[in-house]
Amino acid sequence: MLTYVIPPLPHLSDLIMHLLVVDLDDGVSLLPASLCPSLMLFVRGSAQIVNDDGSRTESHRFFLRGPFLSPTRVTYEPGTISLSVCLKPGMLQQTLGISAASVTGSSIRMDELISNEKTDALLHAIEEVNARYDGRISATHAHELSTLFQRFLLNNLHHKKNNHLGAAFLAARQKLFFPLADLSDYFGIGQRQLERRVRETFGVTLRDVRRIARFGLCLPLIVDQSLSWGDLTRVAHESGYYDQAHMHREFVELVGIPPMQLLQKIASSDPAYWIFRLSNTEFRQLFIPVE
Repeated sequence: MLTYVIPPLPHLSDLIMHLLVVDLDDGVSLLPASLCPSLMLFVRGSAQIVNDDGSRTESHRFFLRGPFLSPTRVTYEPGTISLSVCLKPGMLQQTLGISAASVTGSSIRMDELISNEKTDALLHAIEEVNARYDGRISATHAHELSTLFQRFLLNNLHHKKNNHLGAAFLAARQKLFFPLADLSDYFGIGQRQLERRVRETFGVTLRDVRRIARFGLCLPLIVDQSLSWGDLTRVAHESGYYDQAHMHREFVELVGIPPMQLLQKIASSDPAYWIFRLSNTEFRQLFIPVE
């Protein structure tokens, strides 16, 4: 598995996280639940989403993936290379003019958001770049693809600076799990207004924002160190869980398996869990929108 993590251009750094270019030749991925909408592009090859009943749905080549509250299993055609990037909280409405709630648990083709002419031009340029490279992805190939992709974003996303709840909400992560009354006092707005604005910003309820934020803060602690069963109690408390049983339950909901089993999968050769083998720094740069 070859992966390249590439920082955003300065003019895009308020809108997006780091970009990920990855050679998916191993054929399968387990994607955990996520608050962040993401832009996904298959540079080569294709993918199928594995549904709960075992059936498969062909993925679009270039699409916006909304927030997801449950894990997703994806299989890939041999030789597939993907390029993806997460939008920062609150940026979907600003950059593409649609609410996170409208795409939660689903995806939408990019040519439905940006003109077919512009998306086709990007895909044509990518094919021209691909024609100069054979075999597995290289650093030079990955950075050339990233440059094309980010130029497309600069030309087509609205990046006017704007105050929004998303960044402020996650920046106040120490207060994120306060009672609703205390949280609304902190932001200086009513409880119902806060809940409505959270839904508009993240596409999910305040409860689900807390669940996935807690999970996201916990994951780097889990995957970056050798833990025993007893260590999980400490990690649970540090991450805002009531206890180890609480963490166990939410991991099953959001990644499909409990923490100790996830550690075993990471340590194994199971290719589906490659995303959890990224370094702590890379994982945060790609998926965790708070320091």
